[in-house]
Amino acid sequence: MYYVDGSTVRKQQLQEAPARRRRETEPQRRPQRRPGNISYPKAAVRAEKSLYFDRGYAIVLSASILIMIISCVVMLTLQSKVSNQERNIHSMQIEIQDMEANNAAYSDLLESRYSLDKVYSIATKELGMVYSQKGQIVYYDSANEDYVKQVKDVPEAN
Repeated sequence: MYYVDGSTVRKQQLQEAPARRRRETEPQRRPQRRPGNISYPKAAVRAEKSLYFDRGYAIVLSASILIMIISCVVMLTLQSKVSNQERNIHSMQIEIQDMEANNAAYSDLLESRYSLDKVYSIATKELGMVYSQKGQIVYYDSANEDYVKQVKDVPEAN
């Protein structure tokens, strides 16, 4: 390992940690075994038991695997439904854009077909319509702005 101190580079000397020695005053602990009775430490008994599957563990394991498989199938079906709906939405959006473009084209065609001057000439010459004169238009206030229902003749203006 190197480090820079100022403008010179020096090699760092590493020291090893002293090895820990076991105290000689502490006796080593070993399980006592009797010749006729074999006793295992608790950890060895637990390790031996953990190597075998018991019936409850197998049931819980198989149930959890079954639940996982069912949840995966449900998730995949829902994901396919969502992707199908997204494709439908996209195709409908394209269809809406086409319809809006067609409506704009028809609107432009209708506006270019009839001008206001042509409508005025048809109304005055062919249909005999005339502009209203001063005093022919009567204004009145209505309580309901949505519609007007005429029950009798409109009174003449004074």
